[in-house]
Amino acid sequence: MRKKTIILFLTMGALMLSGCNTKIGNTTQQTTESSTTTSSSVTETDTSDMFSDRDKEVGYDESESVTISLVDNSSSCESDAVSITENTITIKDEGTYILSGSLSDGMVIVEAEDADKVQIVLNGVSISNDQSAALYVRSADKVFVTTAFGTENTLEHNGSSYTAIDENNIDAAIFSKSDLTLNGEGTLTVTAQEGHGIVSKDDLVLTSGTYVITSASHGLSGKDSVRIANGSYTIVSGKDGIHAQNKDDSSSGFVYLAGGTYTISAGDDGIHAASNVTISDGKIDITQSYEGIEGLSIDIAGGEISVLASDDGINAAGGNDSSSSSEGFQGGDDQFASTEGAYIQISGGVLHVNASGDGIDSNGDITVSGGETYVSGPTNDGNGSLDYNGSAQITGGIFAASGSSGMAQNFDSSSTQGTIMVNIDEQEGNTEISLLDSSSTELLSWTAEKQYSSIIISTPEIQQGETYTITTGTAEQSVTMDSLVYGSNAQGEMPGNGGERGDMKGGPGNGQPDADMEKPQGSAPPDAPSDSK
Repeated sequence: MRKKTIILFLTMGALMLSGCNTKIGNTTQQTTESSTTTSSSVTETDTSDMFSDRDKEVGYDESESVTISLVDNSSSCESDAVSITENTITIKDEGTYILSGSLSDGMVIVEAEDADKVQIVLNGVSISNDQSAALYVRSADKVFVTTAFGTENTLEHNGSSYTAIDENNIDAAIFSKSDLTLNGEGTLTVTAQEGHGIVSKDDLVLTSGTYVITSASHGLSGKDSVRIANGSYTIVSGKDGIHAQNKDDSSSGFVYLAGGTYTISAGDDGIHAASNVTISDGKIDITQSYEGIEGLSIDIAGGEISVLASDDGINAAGGNDSSSSSEGFQGGDDQFASTEGAYIQISGGVLHVNASGDGIDSNGDITVSGGETYVSGPTNDGNGSLDYNGSAQITGGIFAASGSSGMAQNFDSSSTQGTIMVNIDEQEGNTEISLLDSSSTELLSWTAEKQYSSIIISTPEIQQGETYTITTGTAEQSVTMDSLVYGSNAQGEMPGNGGERGDMKGGPGNGQPDADMEKPQGSAPPDAPSDSK
């Protein structure tokens, strides 16, 4: 079994605080006690190997913090750790800095020592910049951006290009060369008329808060990783909604989602990682995408996920995405060749996929061991609701798919849970598909969102030797499970029922598998990656 291991190198120290005596009015975060120290960490999921306690801490002590008042050409702060030149505010030392006010064409720069940790509290802040980032982390060990309780904050690049101010290629409304964590109990709106919304050239971590991100390119982008523990995210992006890629280190460039609520409308992929995508919880609604979720490997262990894709819904190792050729995948030119390290594992959660390309597509293996997966599409015979180049095994959970029959594939004979694939006359979309046992008890029912001519059903109730009935639209078929795998697939394998084709009554009955092309068989699906980097 291959195993992809991601090792986390984050060591969090105590935050040293520097300050000045001047405070701006109305900067005290709301608490239930009459103290200037705010309530502490937001912790709902035990993911200590991905998120430190400091990542989740939204509290700060105002009496030990530096306050900065933002006013066009009149910003002020009494600390020597802050320099102000017109509308450029530069933070030069470790500590906590509370910002309030607005700059119509300004920038906040963090230029601290490489060992320094800096917390920036946004307490009703609005910063726009025509030429560069609104917030730029040039140097620090790690920067924490915290939205104060109940506040509305805006950081915006509203120009058509970025003008270089140093050797770094700044291309986002929030741009960081260091590890960057965002958290809080307020709202942050990020707009990038050109370039990306939020970029970290190290790890990008978000643990709480509400975010509204609109960007011409990627919404959230981390070079080493994007890790999200919780929070609310509305992302409208010209390219990927969430993007992670490290061209220099193939073990980095991963996305880890442990919770949160997401609405993503992406011009390219909804979620894209050059290495692994792991989703353990959260509510994710990808309302528009080219490919919904894409990575070299994908682990789905929980959550409620809905994907609408104009190409593949869930894709391991690239597929037909022309943009993926530069994203670090190793697929090569042979679309039927397995890719080393490519897999999709579904062990939990509820997943709904509506795809115009392949529904679930892996250039390696597919393993389903739990959860509920429902696939609608594709409608063209050049794709299938299930597509793989290695092996596909189902051992648990619910899997229901409807789509075209031209390239249809069933799970293979290594499966330990019963699975049925049948080809039928084309049926209209929005028709109900039901599976009944021999006592006419309904085991599964769902509605296909698109027209279809092939159905795959697997549930824990399907047992070898039993007879089941599938009803849908104008078709009805009784299936006797002579083996655990019933129905042909496009690999040329004819599992179950002595090579029975699996056509429904009234189906096309071509007497042959839908494609003669043999795809090489890969090894068994790899183990899930560890939750550390």
